[in-house]
Amino acid sequence: PLLLGLAAGLLVSLVFIAPALDRAGALHVDDLLARLTASTYAAAAAGFGMAAGLVMLLSIELEVFALALAATGAGTMLAPPAAIGLAAALALILSFTPGRRLGATVIAMALLATAAGIWFTVWALAGKAPGALIPQLAFGDALSELTRVERSLLTEGLADPVSMPPFSRPFVQVSWVNFACLTFTVLLGSSVLPHMLWRRKAAASSPASSLASPAVSSPASASGARPGDLYPSRHKAAFGLAVAAVVLSALPAAAIFAKLELYKSVAAGITANAQPDWMRDAAGAGYLRICPAALAAVEPAGAATATADSAQAGMATEPCGDPSGRLRIADLAINPAAAVLMAPGLAGIAAPWPAVFAAIASLLTLLAAAATLHMATQAATGWFAIKTLSKAAGGFAASVPLMPRILVAILFAALAAAGVVLLGESAVNRFYWAFSLLGASVFPMVLLGALVPRIHGGALALGGVAGLAVCLYYVIGTTSIFAPQFALYWSAISDAPPWLLEELEVLLKTCATGGEGSLEACDGAITQGRELANWFGIDGRAGAAIGAPVGLIMALFAAMLLPKTTQSSARP
Repeated sequence: PLLLGLAAGLLVSLVFIAPALDRAGALHVDDLLARLTASTYAAAAAGFGMAAGLVMLLSIELEVFALALAATGAGTMLAPPAAIGLAAALALILSFTPGRRLGATVIAMALLATAAGIWFTVWALAGKAPGALIPQLAFGDALSELTRVERSLLTEGLADPVSMPPFSRPFVQVSWVNFACLTFTVLLGSSVLPHMLWRRKAAASSPASSLASPAVSSPASASGARPGDLYPSRHKAAFGLAVAAVVLSALPAAAIFAKLELYKSVAAGITANAQPDWMRDAAGAGYLRICPAALAAVEPAGAATATADSAQAGMATEPCGDPSGRLRIADLAINPAAAVLMAPGLAGIAAPWPAVFAAIASLLTLLAAAATLHMATQAATGWFAIKTLSKAAGGFAASVPLMPRILVAILFAALAAAGVVLLGESAVNRFYWAFSLLGASVFPMVLLGALVPRIHGGALALGGVAGLAVCLYYVIGTTSIFAPQFALYWSAISDAPPWLLEELEVLLKTCATGGEGSLEACDGAITQGRELANWFGIDGRAGAAIGAPVGLIMALFAAMLLPKTTQSSARP
């Protein structure tokens, strides 16, 4: 779903959204909404939605930086919360770097470095495969070999269908309905993502062109783009699509080669006391946990990272593996946020190059985190800039200076991202949540703003806020400690079996007693609640599949009640 949604969303961005921005003379989403509605209501709602999505992406970057720093050996002395706090503090300091050109350069460098890192991973892992000069050409042979290794692991009892679903069967862990919903969610979010980046310092070139004038003379002059650049939004979307094409063409090959090397290592025989160097280094850095059941007694359940001491303590106190002592697939838990960091070790690259690779990854991730934090702040305060400029043009001064608001917003965004990391949710889930928040809040406003003539800005804002609220409620309700209550309250519209709901209710009652076994009952209730909580069987990561339609309906209903905008401002 992730690959299909990204590709489709970037195509939608290039073909539909970018031309609308260019014709309106806007370079980013909140500027477009301000021009179309001649107000700041929709721009403010879009800004908060964009900031929420970017904070989720920022949390992933902070976690990757902390893990990469630990992989270099420099961060092994820091506990996971301290490493995340250090990452947030450094990103906060770097985000104050002035200059839009520097921000755009950092983003471009991060995207290109990501593409280069994934291709390096593919070539490094495919180096052992015959005829793998172009890794994608060896994809078929690797898939066949992976299928044989999977069967061997199942036969020898080193894996089971739950811990190792077949790689070639996409609908084992997710139904086709949720596959479509997840793809749709990523499509909606990625379609607006390119136009949240490469922002100007001001949300509009002038207050008159964004809020007062009925038209814009030309896209280049109105948007402040460089002379001769009549299609800046198209260029941004095309660049994003080109980078995505490079990345998406390599990701499937990288995934299959990495999984093949890992499975072959397990099939060859690994014990808790005799491990390859790359596995020992990964466990010490904290992004590979050996015997997760044993570590549960040392580390809180659901933690995103593990220290070397806890890993050693877990392996020393609790046995794991099959009766002969060999580790199974279920005995290895890999943090997906640091999957790329394992590539040099899996490929057999000797020290110190894995540490050098991790150091480069940590630096680039930190720069990307600083740029993302800067963009999240600009998204949240962009409507303040529009309002300040419009008041200045009308002879009125802003009631509060813009800089204190920006400082408060940037500090809040950094703290929120660090807090999200410390919740212990998977990086993959947070990636889907980011696109869910963007798709549920921003996309309905952009769609209606471009299609409905003279729609009121308040109607768009109401739709965006409603979509964001529904998406947040669904994400929090299905994945947090409130999941058991969510599952029972909405049991009428969920696909959870009644007998499992009754069992969940019993666990909650046992948990509420506070007697013997109440802690185990509470943990079991949360785990089971997260499995059962849903609306119509829709995955909790696909919140935009519910929030976006709700936002569209609310905006259309409000548009019928509110008067149409009297000023026509730069309609595409």
